[in-house]
Amino acid sequence: MTTWIIAYNKDGNTSTLKVDSAHQPDIDEAVELVTRKAEQEFAGEDIEHEHDPDMESTPATRLAERYGITVTGISEA
Repeated sequence: MTTWIIAYNKDGNTSTLKVDSAHQPDIDEAVELVTRKAEQEFAGEDIEHEHDPDMESTPATRLAERYGITVTGISEA
């Protein structure tokens, strides 16, 4: 099993999430993993960023709007 590092940005700061997986997570998997972490980390906090009604509603967009987080990379550790 390989360790993968998912890099993400929140409020101008880069953080990482390490994941063990037999395959490299794709962007959708990475967004899901970071969203789960954000839900745990910010549970109970009222965090909401500006909503742009013209943007397509995808998991990555919802992550950015709700927590201000964008996934910036996936690499092998």
